[in-house]
Amino acid sequence: MAGAGGARRFGGEPGRSPAVTGSARGGGRTVREGGGEREPAPGGSPAAESAVSRHDRMVRAEMMQAERVRSTAGVPADFWETLARQFRAPTDPVADPTPDALAALIGPDDRAIDVGAGGGRIAIPLSRHCREIVAVEPSPAMRAVLEEEISRHGVGNIRIVAARWEEAVVAPAPLAFAAHVTYGIQAIEPFVRKLDRAATRHAALVVMTDPPQTPLAPLWRFVHGEDRLRLPCRDEVVAVLRELGAEPVVTPLGPAPILPFGARAEAIDLLRFRLVVGPGTPGDVRLHRALDLFAEERDGNLWPKDARPNARSLVRWAPIHRR
Repeated sequence: MAGAGGARRFGGEPGRSPAVTGSARGGGRTVREGGGEREPAPGGSPAAESAVSRHDRMVRAEMMQAERVRSTAGVPADFWETLARQFRAPTDPVADPTPDALAALIGPDDRAIDVGAGGGRIAIPLSRHCREIVAVEPSPAMRAVLEEEISRHGVGNIRIVAARWEEAVVAPAPLAFAAHVTYGIQAIEPFVRKLDRAATRHAALVVMTDPPQTPLAPLWRFVHGEDRLRLPCRDEVVAVLRELGAEPVVTPLGPAPILPFGARAEAIDLLRFRLVVGPGTPGDVRLHRALDLFAEERDGNLWPKDARPNARSLVRWAPIHRR
């Protein structure tokens, strides 16, 4: 479920799955380790924890927190069913520089693999720059939107693979990438290693500096009385790649736009889902109060107050398996 940009209601970017300091070659820049305060490893010091272990622990901890505070019936069979239509291909192609940044890595006769293609926000604009896009997408709701978007845009070179990446069978391609997917990956090493093996020229991840749900942080804190645990983002992913032997190049893509929650009624439905709050519960009462405190109405929509733009980056590397 890829990409950021285009006019849509706020839903957050999708999420599924050694020292980092170093100069990023080929138009990248230097990045630093960590994304906020380092959490201690269970039973040991922070320095004893590997980058892979830290990434996976952060994902598990965030998911466990959501389950602990949940007052809804549970996670739907297809998590993305509620959000899928927010991930259509953008009507304004300049809103997201990601497709152009990826297009620079391939030629018109090349194939590319889009892991977690979602509704086609990356695949559809990128398809104009290559021979074929293989769109791997496990969510039925997302695939339905992708099929609609393929038809709407008249695209004929996107092939959909209905599978989780870990089980997908695809032939290698010059470019294999996943955009805004790794945040929720519970086992990052096999995910990255398979992405690496699928790439003959470039492997890439598109990630944010801070968790996609950061604009929800004040609401979460007010509703649940505790801070939302942080998902792994750019710095954690770069640390994982270096630990696995890659030499990642980090290219800034600019900030993602601040997005509205939607009109009040749909904003409440969306935020109940995102904050795991059931209708009529004490948390729901606090959610309504939180909207009065932390959201403002503009043009018929509720927008997060004082939200700061979240920087996006393209993290690419030459496939480790081809050395």
